[in-house]
This record gives sequence, structure tokens and C-alpha cells, in this order.
Amino acid sequence: MPRVGPDLSYLRGRRVLIALSGGADSVALTAMLAEARPALGLTLFAAHLDHGIRPESAEDAAWCRALCERLDIPFYARRVDVPALAAESGEGLETVARRLRHEWLRQLRVGLCADCVALAHHLDDQAETVLMHLGRGAGPEGISGMAAASGELVRPLLWLRKRELIDYLNRRGLSWREDATNAVADNPRNALRLCAIPALEKVYPRFAEAVARYAQSARIESDYVAEQARQWLGERLSAGPFGQYLSLRPPAPPALMRRAIRALCGEDLGWDKLNAVAALAEAERGVCQVNGHLTVERGHRGLYFLRKAAPAMPEAPLRLNGKTRLPGLCEIEAEPASPVPVRDDKTRQVLDAGALNGAVLRTRRPGDRIRPLGCDDRLLSDYLTDKKVDRPLRDCIPLVADGNRVLWACGLGIAAEAALTAGTARAVALRCKTEFDIEL
Repeated sequence: MPRVGPDLSYLRGRRVLIALSGGADSVALTAMLAEARPALGLTLFAAHLDHGIRPESAEDAAWCRALCERLDIPFYARRVDVPALAAESGEGLETVARRLRHEWLRQLRVGLCADCVALAHHLDDQAETVLMHLGRGAGPEGISGMAAASGELVRPLLWLRKRELIDYLNRRGLSWREDATNAVADNPRNALRLCAIPALEKVYPRFAEAVARYAQSARIESDYVAEQARQWLGERLSAGPFGQYLSLRPPAPPALMRRAIRALCGEDLGWDKLNAVAALAEAERGVCQVNGHLTVERGHRGLYFLRKAAPAMPEAPLRLNGKTRLPGLCEIEAEPASPVPVRDDKTRQVLDAGALNGAVLRTRRPGDRIRPLGCDDRLLSDYLTDKKVDRPLRDCIPLVADGNRVLWACGLGIAAEAALTAGTARAVALRCKTEFDIEL
């Protein structure tokens, strides 16, 4: 076994799908798991994706199949034409190959009812990954490198050096397949592995191990911040017909704010866009177009993460005794009541039943008008501006209206013509419950 063998005890009794390329790393992983199988009660499978990039790739697949037959491990293989797919999509070969490989492994894991997918990344891979992310200017998440366990992915070899895996294979008389392209420093990872890290290890012995320790330390702290951000989001995030709303009262520490932005905008959010959205959190007003599907807008109290415009809400005749609902927006419950005004509950009003005959429940439309109590008649849009209602919310406010006359803008105010008077013969109590919780 290597100087320090991998701890495989956490896999006890599990069904494990091994990603087997045929290289030294994945062959060592496969052999180690096969050795541990009796003691740990493992059920093993192996998967090989032939990317169709190299002429000898079909031979690699056949070699992997033969290895699995010797080790009594069920083997699954698939061939894809990565060069053709990369040319069609405009992506790089490695990007397409990685994406297709992970998609297939996920599908195969589900089909085999496997508990996890074992990948053969080792300590040298970790050092290369951290340095690549550093070269790209990555944040704490990138500097953390690869996790030993992430969802259904496990990396049992992450604390072993490549040379230890080679020693393990040599002691057992096991061979492997060599990919000649790995010996050419024509891409960032190869250049780091072949040139940069060996040079640095002449100055700093065991440099790669130090980088891996740094990554582990960074991951511990990064995971803590991520958990704090998750909890903070759970307390501050609301969903509505427009998308999502993040309350900034009180404001968040910058570290939590940036993690929250990545969670809401996507982990692939670029540095410039991240800074632009973070700046919105500090501004009074502003808009940032993140991509073709997402816009972030600063409101009075928080940030709106707006998806493409939803279709217009239908209207529903208002029931004066019972429930009226606009799916996805709100429900109004009505019942006869004494003619006593409500003054301390924005979600409830008692109005003149006669004024509500023929009224409907809907959202705003062009030309809507309202005559608030004690005020002149005005456009609803001006009224909403005066009330400092954030623009993304204006199309989501439930309205009780008759034609273009708004009788109650729920949560905001009533119109004079629907108010109770000394001559009110019948009154109706309305309670509005929205399907999103955002203070107007």
C-alpha cells in the first residue's frame, strides 16, 4: 500500500461507481477498492467514457474492460464524438469532454442505484487545480480546490501523491494506459504539472502538499461562510411572480452578500458581474443585467432578482361572500361585516358592499386610476410612485377594481368611493393573503 493509504471506511456497505479512464490514477483507485471490497462489503461498478479524441481511445476502452473482468467488476462503456460536439457548440475539447463525462456518470449512477461516483483525483491534481484557479483570479470557493466528497462524488485519493499511486501499481505488477498528450505542456494544467510545480518544489520541497493543505484550510473557512450565507438567505429571501427578492434590512456583511449573490445568480458568475451586483447592494437605486435571463434591480429595502417577464395575470370576479383567488399571486376572503373601518392591518379592509358590486380581483393595467381618501383622483402609477412601491412589485399588487377604477390596492390603501360612510347599508370585510411575503 502507499505510504499513507486512503481511508475507505466511509464507503462501507455502499454501491460505488468508479470512473475508470485507464490511466495510472484510476487504475490504482479501482485496484484499491477491489482489495477493500470484502472487508468493507462494497458493491463495485466501473465506467469508461471514450471521448473519441485520440486514435488509440478504442484500445483504452478494451483494456479497461479486460482489467474489470480480471477484478470481477461489472464494466460499462460508452463512446462519444467530443471533437464533433465541441466544433458544433464552440466549446473547448476538455470542457465538452468533462461535461459529457459527468452527465453520463450521473445518469449511470442513478440507473445502477449506486450511492456515489468515485473519482481518482489525487494530491498533485489538487495542487494543479488550486494554482489554475489562482491564475484565473478565483475567489475563496475556487482556491478551496476539489472537495473529498461533494454530493454524489467522492475522491478517496485526494491526499496521496501521484508517485505513491505509481509505487502501489508497481508493487502489485499492475500496468496502466498512458495518454501521450499529458506529456506536452500545451495547456495550463500540463504546464503547471510539467514545469511550474517541479521548479517550485526545488525551492519549496513538498510544495504541492503545502498547496493541498492550504486548499483544505480554505475549504473549511469557505464552507463555514457558505453555511452562514445559506442560513442568512433562508431568513431574507422571498419568492414572487417576478422572481426572487432579497431583503437588505439590516445590511449583510460583504462576505455573506457575495456568497448570496453567487447562489442567486449562478456559481459561474464572472468577477465583474459579481462586483456590479454587490455594488447595487450598497446603492440606493440601480439595475444590472446579469445575462439574457436574469436582471438584478435595487429597490428601497433590497434586491430583486428578476427572471423573464411572466405572462399577465387573469382577472377573477370578486366574491363578496367566499374566496377569490389569483393562482400564484393571492387569495381574498370576503364575508359580511359591521361597518367599522380597519386601521391597523394592511391586509384587511371593511368596504362598502354596494361599491364592490361587479368588481374584480386583478393586477394593474394601463390607464388604471385611483382616488385615495382625502386626495385628488390620479393615475395608479403615480400613486404607486408616491407610495414608494418598488418597480418590480407594481405588477404584483392585488387590486380590487371596477373597470379602470381601483377600489383597493391591497396593502396600500382604499379609494374614496369604496370607503364606509354614514349611509353605508351593507359592509363586507376583505382579507388578502399574498403568496409572497414582501413588505410594500
